[in-house]
Amino acid sequence: MWKGKKKKIASLKPLIPYILTSIPIITSHLLFQNNDLLILATFIILIPLFAILKFDGRIPVAYAIALLILAAFILAFQKSEDLANQIAIYSYWLLVVGVACLTIDYFREQRRAKK
Repeated sequence: MWKGKKKKIASLKPLIPYILTSIPIITSHLLFQNNDLLILATFIILIPLFAILKFDGRIPVAYAIALLILAAFILAFQKSEDLANQIAIYSYWLLVVGVACLTIDYFREQRRAKK
């Protein structure tokens, strides 16, 4: 009985970084639309999570690029400038998170190379 549950959990393990990256986007949009400090906090939490759990730092960057493309489509087709601006802000924070995670990975690799 436990083997089946362990296999299901193990099959979900590669999806964890993608889910973790989606959570701040959803919570920021639904709960903290007008509170910049809480939006900052929800995205900055990703940096230690990705660093400690050693997830790929390119995932937030990919999400940021996808959100920028989405913002362009929203601006072009729906003419909703406020929504496009908000999505662009989320994209900016994901870029910050991604660059910070990639920088941590870089220094981690440099330290390993010295040993």
